[in-house]
Amino acid sequence: MSAGLLLSALVAYALGTLLMLLSLLHRKSITGAPAVAFLSVGLLLNGAALVLTALRLHRLPVVDVRSALPFFAFNATLAFIVLYRRYPHAWFGALIFPFIFLLTLAAELNPAHALILSRLSEGWLLVHSLAMILGYTGFFLTFVAAVLYLMRERLLKAKQANAFYEHLPSLDVCDRLYDRSLVFGLIFLSTGIVTGCLWASHAWSGDRELDPKILATAFTWLVYLLLCSTRFSVSWRERRSAYAAIFGVVAMMATFQGVSFLSSQHGYFPTIRSAH
Repeated sequence: MSAGLLLSALVAYALGTLLMLLSLLHRKSITGAPAVAFLSVGLLLNGAALVLTALRLHRLPVVDVRSALPFFAFNATLAFIVLYRRYPHAWFGALIFPFIFLLTLAAELNPAHALILSRLSEGWLLVHSLAMILGYTGFFLTFVAAVLYLMRERLLKAKQANAFYEHLPSLDVCDRLYDRSLVFGLIFLSTGIVTGCLWASHAWSGDRELDPKILATAFTWLVYLLLCSTRFSVSWRERRSAYAAIFGVVAMMATFQGVSFLSSQHGYFPTIRSAH
């Protein structure tokens, strides 16, 4: 049943995304409200699928990359709904939901298999996985704010006013979203790394420091730590930090998805070996 709910969420996300993109073509959108309605339905269906899967597994379905995809989509959708209620700009949805649709589609086409975990390691692993996904959600919003900032700045300099311009948030809104999501993401990514180390000390054997996912995560953390320190020290502002955030989300997605094919212990096909 959870697969059927996820498929229904995928359809709702697709319809909401299409309507959100159509709303960009007109100054006074008539498709914005229906788009949000479909996306809200998708959120509820996605959440219901997560709940049913959690009941079946007796834990949250977030402990490997494939099962984490629907949870990532759920978090990003919830973040959009909250954001849109305060700042009803269609470009937020236009940038966020093609990505959400692809995540949900990947989860539907490649369902996860349940992992059997010891009681000792399961608690730390759940906290680690939740923190990492929340951190990635924050960084994705930082990326969205950066892209919208660059778009708004370019149109202001070109002095072009059109339907696309009307749906863009102000530079001040982009700045606030950027700063808050960046701090949010860094806090949770740091928490995820610490709890991941605690989990690995109980669950893994061998040289875990050489795991590709760990190395990539450490690189991503350093990228965002540098970005955060330069952003708030006023040495990097506006355009520089916007481009840095775009690079950061590339590193983040390479860590979350790409490098997962190379990691044997917590990638797409994890083989968790207990440490004795």
